[in-house]
Amino acid sequence: MTVRPASDSSFYAGKTILAPMVRAGRTPLCMLALKNGADLVYTEEIVDQRLLLSKRVENEALGTIDYVVESEVVLRIDPVKEKPRLFRQGDIGAIDVNMGCPKPFSISGGMGAALLSEPEKVKEILTALVEVAEVPVSCKIRVLDSREETLKFAKMVESCGVAAIGVHGRRRAERPGDANRNEEIREIAEALRIPVIANGGSSQIKCYEDIEKFRESSGASSVMIARKALSSPSIFRKEGLKTMKEEIEDFLDFVCEYDENFTTTKYVVQRILGGEQEFDPRGRQTVLSITVLEICKAWGREAKYEECKKAQLRHSHKRHWEPDPKTGICFFDISFPPKRLRMNAGAGSPKCVLNRYCDEMEYGRPKYHLIQRQSDGRYEAVAELCGKKYSSRIPQPNKKMAEQVAALVALVGLEQRDRLEGEWED
Repeated sequence: MTVRPASDSSFYAGKTILAPMVRAGRTPLCMLALKNGADLVYTEEIVDQRLLLSKRVENEALGTIDYVVESEVVLRIDPVKEKPRLFRQGDIGAIDVNMGCPKPFSISGGMGAALLSEPEKVKEILTALVEVAEVPVSCKIRVLDSREETLKFAKMVESCGVAAIGVHGRRRAERPGDANRNEEIREIAEALRIPVIANGGSSQIKCYEDIEKFRESSGASSVMIARKALSSPSIFRKEGLKTMKEEIEDFLDFVCEYDENFTTTKYVVQRILGGEQEFDPRGRQTVLSITVLEICKAWGREAKYEECKKAQLRHSHKRHWEPDPKTGICFFDISFPPKRLRMNAGAGSPKCVLNRYCDEMEYGRPKYHLIQRQSDGRYEAVAELCGKKYSSRIPQPNKKMAEQVAALVALVGLEQRDRLEGEWED
């Protein structure tokens, strides 16, 4: 009998997995977990509409496949490093329907753990997905208010034809301080034919050997780790944990390679730091940082940052200065934090430097055209000079910032970036 791709349980059996984590589960942490020995990695929870609205872009500067909504990277995949874990030709290895997230955002939108109270809807979703998916499909749940309810729900999920089920051993209202119900996970594992992935054991996992102890105590085929893998990404290493400094340096290297945003970078570094962010001088620098470069400087990774940025800029210069055939605009998606402008107000700003260059060359000063996005009210600007148009698609909070960023793009495009003193791009 032929097993349809969505139901192929071999993909999930006997694995150690990085759990989905909002804000953290993006490319750098996923790649670090794989490097350290994780068998599979889950992205952060992504709302289906974000993916449906996104555009698939081959990012040749990074060697990645990006799913982008306007300027936001919703999902970034490294097809070379992740290829051994892809089920078939395609961008992803599998699809997981998250029915375990208890965060207010998920619950209020009828997602995550909110689905645990709607079994008929769950059955409809999973059955439809299994019918059309070309990769394995799983779902992740939490235990319900009684063992009987949980077991009934898990059996219903299995009947939909999914390849595996992840089970977090806490109820919807419970949090990490509450005990994880390993014995209830064991009951599910014994009752189902598909692999069960045990989740919720981070408080029990202090070293690599504890992963196997959690697997044994829960009776599960596979183990999924969240909080411990965030604070100590080297938990997947058979050779043992790395030092905090090594963990952060390894993570920042991947941040630089994959051009990760500042918010995610700072969030993960602070989770690795834990209480040390108050006492370690590098931790205090991290807390005060406003750019990825400043975080890299705190941990001695500025050379890696500069190396990656230069490589990305070299590639961008080769490709991005041909005008977009529809708009005639030369796009280069760079930005800088507002604080940088405040620190370099006046003659040192991109607009002032660009004006001086135009005056010297007698080009006539640039004209700026502003666009306010309907989706979020933020601004983009186009700088027009010398018969060319320059813009960044990274939105800005106000008109002033949008024009300054467009001026920076123009300086780069005109190969006059050296006229602008200091570090701007982030």
